[in-house]
Amino acid sequence: MTLLNDLKQIKKMDKENMAELIAGMAEQCLAAYRRAKKIKLPEGWIFSGRSHLPKDRNDLLKNIVVSGMGGSAIGGELSKDLASGELKIPLIINRNWNLPALVDKETLAILVSFSGNTQETIFCARQAVKKGAKIIVLASGGKLAEIAKKEKIPVFLFKCPSPPRAGLGYTFMPIIAILEKFNLIKTSQWQIEKSLGLIKKFNQTFYPEVPTEKNRAKYLAYFIFDHLPVIIAPEKFASIARRWKTQIAENSKNFAFFETSPEIFHNSIESQFPLRLKDEIAFLFFEALEKTHEMQKSVLAFQKLLDKNNIRWEKVPGFGNNLFIKMLSLVLLGDWVSFYLAILNKIDPTPVERIQWLKHHITRNT
Repeated sequence: MTLLNDLKQIKKMDKENMAELIAGMAEQCLAAYRRAKKIKLPEGWIFSGRSHLPKDRNDLLKNIVVSGMGGSAIGGELSKDLASGELKIPLIINRNWNLPALVDKETLAILVSFSGNTQETIFCARQAVKKGAKIIVLASGGKLAEIAKKEKIPVFLFKCPSPPRAGLGYTFMPIIAILEKFNLIKTSQWQIEKSLGLIKKFNQTFYPEVPTEKNRAKYLAYFIFDHLPVIIAPEKFASIARRWKTQIAENSKNFAFFETSPEIFHNSIESQFPLRLKDEIAFLFFEALEKTHEMQKSVLAFQKLLDKNNIRWEKVPGFGNNLFIKMLSLVLLGDWVSFYLAILNKIDPTPVERIQWLKHHITRNT
């Protein structure tokens, strides 16, 4: 286990400084959150405070749709999981060319495109305008920002030179701030600014300078190296497992899959062929997210079954005393695992040449 302790080799392979971007995530989230709280919304969009309705409900909305692709969509999915215990109306994540049929004037449509030029999201923006939805745009510019300006749509503009997957703060924290602004959730229990300070300190335990024997991210990267990782998370935290899967795909250029419990116990647990795959799979189980007796009992039984069949598995530790810290710390751990797996695969984690090739062909042929 020497490669991940060789700082010169890490820096040599990390040509575009992905490590710095991951290290700065907490600061990015804080800056984005503070700015997003200042978004000005059109008059009449916010709950009027009429006495016959509860104070924590916005009577002007019946659903929320967050539209985006790739790294631009994951912020919406994390927001959905974080706020699921409070939201009284559906929040739908739309990764598609078209909006759901239910979108109308009582819908809050949040359109997210890191570049502002994502074709699928631009299509959805035009549909949202026609449907009369309450629209908010999150983008760094591009055609989406132009549509927002033309249609007088509230927009959260940001400047971030990093790849979209390293700009999660700008696609996650503004959505939390927007839900808060609409009186749909309360964030006091998460103590967001204080929590981000704790996450910043926790994040330092994964830095390249921390040796493998004290660095959980490096250990997990070695554990799944040259294997097919399968990430297991409780269903209501599927967003974190998806984030791990996509970061491993984009940073590590490594196949990965995710499953959710208890669903996995009703289908995938039966899988056993082809037999040659048995030695190639490495399961990762999230800890400390959902501690119900029933869930723990099912997970332990599954782990015993894996042991019986000599299939590798490992626990992914949780951190923190509130849901916001637990979720974001796991996101960061996954980002670091994908970074170190890229180093073990001896590749630069930043370029995504196949994605860029496909985007070019989609744009050219649209």
